Amino acid sequence: MVVNPDQTKALHARYSKRAQPFGLTLEELDFKNFPARNEYPGIPVRAWLRFPNCAELVEGEVFAWTERAVEVTWKDGPLTYRTWVWASAVTRRGEAMSRNLGERVTRDNNSQ
Repeated sequence: MVVNPDQTKALHARYSKRAQPFGLTLEELDFKNFPARNEYPGIPVRAWLRFPNCAELVEGEVFAWTERAVEVTWKDGPLTYRTWVWASAVTRRGEAMSRNLGERVTRDNNSQ
């Protein structure tokens, strides 16, 4: 039997997503020093979510955020989830998604 690497990767991602993604802890969110703000309607985004054994770029919406973190609302089939992630893991949909991370962050003296 020949195993297709793309099918294996898709199957792995599907079963990994059955577990909840790793979201930020209350200590990391630190709402006392970084209060949450809300906006409606939601802002369409793409966000990296970390699951056990994998990460996945999902499309979702943002209704709440702090200076450092974003609460991403996203769907997996018929279910809707909300997960807090670091703001750097989120990009508005429609923005330059073809650029790499190094082009989206401020470069320092060690960068070319």
